Amino acid sequence: MNRSPISEVNYHEFRRAVQRASDGGKRIDPTEKARWDLWVKENQVREVFFRSFAGSKFDKIKAVIIDDGGSWRGFYLYSESEEACMKWAVAAPAAPPA
Repeated sequence: MNRSPISEVNYHEFRRAVQRASDGGKRIDPTEKARWDLWVKENQVREVFFRSFAGSKFDKIKAVIIDDGGSWRGFYLYSESEEACMKWAVAAPAAPPA
């Protein structure tokens, strides 16, 4: 049985992770259309499904991608008003060839 790529995460820890990603240039916002679309495609995120699923649970969702290669790497949908967050987990990036 496959495990779902969607999980809820601690909102306050998520906000700290987003700040670190922003500081390190590892945050991708939907306004960065080319970079956003490429990341979503390469990581096989089912964005429409995920937005629909999160939208059924939270109001006024926002989206962000953390592309840091660590445990926070993923596509996130969150609600500031509800202080709630969901993550679409992706595999770690492949290591460069030696």
